[in-house]
Amino acid sequence: MLESVVKRIPLSWSSQVLLLGVTVGLVTYYAFGKKKYKLPPGPSALPLIGHLREINSDPPIFKKLLKWRKEYGPAITIYFGPLTCVTLNSAESVNEALVKKAADYAGRFQTWSMGFTTDGYKNIVFSDVNPSWKQLRKIGLQGLRQCLSGNKLEEKLFESASKVMKRIKEENGKPIDIQKYISLLVFNLLHGVCFNKSFDIDDQVFLELLNSLDKVSSDFGNGFLEDVFPPLRKYPTAKFRKIMSTFAYFQDFIDDEFKNHLENFSEDNMNDFTDYMLNARKQAVLEDPSVDSIITNSHLSQCVKDIFIAGVDTTRLTITWTILLLVTHPEIQKKVQAELDEVLDAGQAPTLRDRERLPYTEAVLHESMRLYPVVPMGLPHTTRCDTTIGEYEIPKGTLVMINHWALHHDPEAWKDPDVFRPERFLDVDGKLAPKTMSWIPFSAGRRNCLGETVARPELHLMLALLLRNTKFSCPDGQTMDMNRVVTNGSFSFVPPLNYVIAEQRQ
Repeated sequence: MLESVVKRIPLSWSSQVLLLGVTVGLVTYYAFGKKKYKLPPGPSALPLIGHLREINSDPPIFKKLLKWRKEYGPAITIYFGPLTCVTLNSAESVNEALVKKAADYAGRFQTWSMGFTTDGYKNIVFSDVNPSWKQLRKIGLQGLRQCLSGNKLEEKLFESASKVMKRIKEENGKPIDIQKYISLLVFNLLHGVCFNKSFDIDDQVFLELLNSLDKVSSDFGNGFLEDVFPPLRKYPTAKFRKIMSTFAYFQDFIDDEFKNHLENFSEDNMNDFTDYMLNARKQAVLEDPSVDSIITNSHLSQCVKDIFIAGVDTTRLTITWTILLLVTHPEIQKKVQAELDEVLDAGQAPTLRDRERLPYTEAVLHESMRLYPVVPMGLPHTTRCDTTIGEYEIPKGTLVMINHWALHHDPEAWKDPDVFRPERFLDVDGKLAPKTMSWIPFSAGRRNCLGETVARPELHLMLALLLRNTKFSCPDGQTMDMNRVVTNGSFSFVPPLNYVIAEQRQ
């Protein structure tokens, strides 16, 4: 296996021998020259390549880890080549790490590829804990709160939804790729939130940007060999070049919009997240002039990209999964629509104020996110100091991954974990039950999702609007295929292509 990897690197024979020697030397050092830690157990790993074969084969690694938990316990060590990774696969271990020892596990594991796409980790998602990250997160949260205060989120969502509903109605009951329309709904919403603009479904810029996101989702897999084997950075793989080109296209789009906002910024005319974030930085500089050098325009542009890409991709996949589940469970779809009809007056559209009165609708979303977590292994953490998990020792700088799939499918926490049953999220009075650590689609602790406070009401209102106006069903003579899932390694859980009938409700 190692020989085949080495041969793929376009170096001279002598350079390949040198590379092999350096690699063996590093492995020897890590095996015998460093302080020994009592790491969590795990399956035996092959020399040099670790568990790369297991990680890149079916079933996906997050499912294997849930199976291995019976043998090795909730904390399991695996190896990405020579890189040590501790995975946490139970609510108890995740609670210990992200809540009880939040400061220890708050680091973000930084890879060369992510530094490449974020202008040197100048965003929130992939930056490690440092003064600029803390300040940028504060500015980003302030910008989100201000730009979505009052009815602003509703207004932007209604505007986007009306466009999509019109296009769905024009299809007149024909089978449609529902993800395409949901993507337009979500993309336009985030485009409105970030830049106060919207697209039509046939707009070429929209189609190209959407195609870019699809390419990243389908091609990313379990990451890049360049992050594991540094010599490859000099001669990047075709996969790396392709995805970086896609990221560059999206970044150029964000940069152009940001530059336009920067040139035309006015405190008297703020309309979107970018405006409010620019204003939040201005206010922060007035309070502390050092912020001007800590938070640059590049930091702000990268923050907008965080909100845009993360918001679009996770939301559209979540809503698509939910619609497909409701098509395969028409009795549950009818229950949601019955709740909407009971709570709302004839002709009345749902609003954010109605959310508490629509607990079953919320439970359907929770159950969808439990069954199909769109980022099943979450984003990589790293330890900021020597610490522990249970009886085991975790060295400073260790890669730590949270297995959301394992938590969401834990048979000890969920009865019949593979069954779609929204009622499990309701209490005896039919109200939404308290959230548990066995359900954390937005993560927890210091690195929880920046947009959670926006995403949860946004998802609820989006689903309520769709189901208030539309009945979704399977085309005659066809069955919904929910098993042909594109897992893309451990990175994302993409719904399979299924055509549905969308009919206007009377």
